[in-house]
Amino acid sequence: MIGGLAIGLFFTFFGYKAQRLLVLASSLLSGGLVALSTAVYVQNPDALLLLLEEGYTLSQLFALIAPTPVGPALFINVVSFALGSLGLFFIARFDNRFSRALLAILSPLSVGVALLFTLRLFVGITISAVLATTFALLILAVSLFSVALYLAVESAIIAAMALSLLITRFWHLDRWIFYLLWAILALLGFLNQRQMIKAKEASDG
Repeated sequence: MIGGLAIGLFFTFFGYKAQRLLVLASSLLSGGLVALSTAVYVQNPDALLLLLEEGYTLSQLFALIAPTPVGPALFINVVSFALGSLGLFFIARFDNRFSRALLAILSPLSVGVALLFTLRLFVGITISAVLATTFALLILAVSLFSVALYLAVESAIIAAMALSLLITRFWHLDRWIFYLLWAILALLGFLNQRQMIKAKEASDG
């Protein structure tokens, strides 16, 4: 619990300091999530859409991704995730215009997908879709102007969500506290990192 809080607080308020680590981690997760989501949807679009519409538990979502008994579907999902992760990871190692553009597109998309399926565990499809789309567009807009700010936004949003989930689940707090805590932590984390970025740019200039 204490370790989770410490890691969550660091990436919420100081994620920008681990810029290179965040880029590589983001590439692994982004490539894998986008590839996995595509593979699951292509194989069984009706089942995936039905889960989103009617709601699901974590075990039901996992059963769709890793169906039993073990068969071709699981193999395709595992290979898709691995190829997507490794492919984007190796592309991200080259700091050029193509890799930055690809990351700027796939990272917000993967964040949107992750938020959509995470939030749908707790709230309705409409709220989940609106929040996931809003955050994805926010990250996309910021990433087009500054990679550093994009990393600050992404780390603040994701780390704040994980931190809020950890706190509210551990103490069994109401759902509205989760949303309030998430919003406050994400905003404060981003503002703190933005100030750090501005100070660094001023000193470099």
